[in-house]
Amino acid sequence: MKKISTCVVCCMAVLLLQGCFKDVVNYTQFQAAVFNQTESGGEFTPAVELESYAYYVDTLEWKIASYEDAVARRLTNKLTGKTLTEPDVVGEFNPAEEYQLSIKIESPTSMLVVVNPTMKLYAYRKYTLPVNLPSVLAKLYMASWRKSHNASGWWVVNDFYAPPTPTEPTPPADEEEEEPEVPTPPAEDEDTPAEDNETPPAEDDGEADEPTENEDNDNNLR
Repeated sequence: MKKISTCVVCCMAVLLLQGCFKDVVNYTQFQAAVFNQTESGGEFTPAVELESYAYYVDTLEWKIASYEDAVARRLTNKLTGKTLTEPDVVGEFNPAEEYQLSIKIESPTSMLVVVNPTMKLYAYRKYTLPVNLPSVLAKLYMASWRKSHNASGWWVVNDFYAPPTPTEPTPPADEEEEEPEVPTPPAEDEDTPAEDNETPPAEDDGEADEPTENEDNDNNLR
């Protein structure tokens, strides 16, 4: 009986020791679902082309100077101008997955970068490694119609943003001028007497007419 009690105590001690020395997860598999939006109020669609990488640096000291630098995986030190071109880790992209991006982070502090060639955008963020969290799911919304903007902890940069051109109001169409109506002259009244077509009497020129033969006989009888 004494031996049995001793064995039980030993087993309990071993279990306690195993609990004390349990493995601590010192990495995180960071997975992100990335969506594109091309116009204000438009639908968000899953990104079809992405690249991701991480540097084990702090965003307070390092930056991405341009879209071209983001594509080239180049960071620039804000104080010294020194550049880095070899990321500490490069992520994987699988468009068939809901969370297309996957990158394994093993540093307490890191700078995550996502490049979207389709939209000509890039995004970055500072990431602090969580304690004993082997997997993290996140979402990133990238809008090409917006200026550089914050999105769920990411800073999305649009180097090619152009403000929309204001549309001028369309002037109303010119109204066609109507030709003034020409008054129709009244028809002639049928009761109006026609003009006199009779030949006017000849004027008296003062010369006497020659006497006819009868007139001469009359004179002779007298």
